[in-house]
Amino acid sequence: MLLLQFQAGTDRYGLDIEQVIEVSSLVALRSVPHAPPQVAGTFNYRGTLTPVVDMTALLTGVPSRSRMSTRIILVTYKGEDGRSHTLGLLAEAVTEMISYQKEDLQQPVVRVSGAHYLGDMIFDGHGSIQVLDMKRLFTRELLFILFPPEVANG
Repeated sequence: MLLLQFQAGTDRYGLDIEQVIEVSSLVALRSVPHAPPQVAGTFNYRGTLTPVVDMTALLTGVPSRSRMSTRIILVTYKGEDGRSHTLGLLAEAVTEMISYQKEDLQQPVVRVSGAHYLGDMIFDGHGSIQVLDMKRLFTRELLFILFPPEVANG
């Protein structure tokens, strides 16, 4: 199995590569007035206006820094309504993929209420990497902002 590794603050996280469409260079984002700080903005991805969530802001409360290794990870997000959406995840230190076996995963010893997206952990020579559960990563309020329900034209 493969994880795409990134960093938020001083901690490393991983996303299952099966959820990743592609990794893009950092591009100029259009800000969204009055959006929460974790909404980095939107950009045109292959002809579609795509929202971008700042993973560092989401996980640490501090915005991602613009560095050479800061990237936009494009993922497919399937909503509760069954619709699939393309979503950008702004992340720092998107530099490598980590190969692991299912038996390498360890359950975290601390569980935080409201952070059900924090999954199992793996360890390598540089420390720990926590796997994120994309299905649980965003609150309903944030999902409503990112992917508002379709409104029928009357």
